[in-house]
Amino acid sequence: MTRRKLLGAAALAGATATAAAAPPRVLKNMGSATPGLGARRQAARDAGEEFDIIEYCREKGLACPHTYLRGGFDPAALRAMHEKLNRYDMRMTVAVRTPRTDDDLPEYEATVKTLSEMDGRIRCIHDPFSGRRYEQFKSAAEFHEFDSMCKTAVQRAEPILRRYKMPLAIENHKGWRSDELAAWVRSTGSEYVGVCLDMVNNVSLIETPEQTIETLAPYTLFVSFKDVGVDFYEDGILLSEVAFGDGHIDLPAFVAKMQRQDPDMIFQLEMITRDPLKVPIFTDAYWNVYDEDSPVPPRDLAMLIDWVRKHPPKQPLPRISGLTPRQRLALEDELNDRCIDYARAKLPL
Repeated sequence: MTRRKLLGAAALAGATATAAAAPPRVLKNMGSATPGLGARRQAARDAGEEFDIIEYCREKGLACPHTYLRGGFDPAALRAMHEKLNRYDMRMTVAVRTPRTDDDLPEYEATVKTLSEMDGRIRCIHDPFSGRRYEQFKSAAEFHEFDSMCKTAVQRAEPILRRYKMPLAIENHKGWRSDELAAWVRSTGSEYVGVCLDMVNNVSLIETPEQTIETLAPYTLFVSFKDVGVDFYEDGILLSEVAFGDGHIDLPAFVAKMQRQDPDMIFQLEMITRDPLKVPIFTDAYWNVYDEDSPVPPRDLAMLIDWVRKHPPKQPLPRISGLTPRQRLALEDELNDRCIDYARAKLPL
């Protein structure tokens, strides 16, 4: 081999090694939400450690972690969080419980004020408010009482949000149909109240994902990002988060739509690994939480049943029953990693 060929081969080998060692592209507008990491958080507890969502996202190349603030206002913990976000050049969404009573206002204001001072690292705060409407309540009257309490809490919080210019994202967390949530947001008359758009949750409230997205997109501050698999069972519909590409959401089209609205939109991965959720729409009990003040149009029910019928699972829906803790963790890691790999390969995040 000539000297020129030797030098060329060495240069090629060096370039190949450099390419192999290059870190994966950081997804600057994507993060991971702690609800999708239940097995990993449990593994940390079992090891006597505290799970750190910021460090997890840094390891995965995600620049927008999401966390829940629990345990009261802790200035030292918030300062440490701020320092890490600055060090890693991250943005964050943070779940903070909206003040349910006037007694909650001082701590809520102190928390919002501190978050607002984090050099713009906190994109918005977030409150999911409800559980599953059809499980949490036994009657429409119970739901309406809860609905009133939640709306009063937002009214109570709004002057603080406005004072510190901190947006609040209310999640469509299986409590409100999308038209109900959109009407609620409009009724506040506030530029600081919007939506955390979960693309999938409202299947459980008789909506197709397309209906939910179309209704809530204009009010969205950040996205609870997932794909969905569905099937029928005896009493209704099975609903599952699935790895990106295994479900029925056109993810590239959805991302493009939301980025036209806001180029810096945050997409929080929430790949919850569990048995499929049972949504018992064919039972009388399910319908007890609806009345003439919160109706479900028959057309929506027909559309949802038709959508599920036309979208059978591409793969068996994920299940954790019968798995050991180690197997659950392995499955959770696999599904989350597949979502991240898909996003890095196919989505401009």
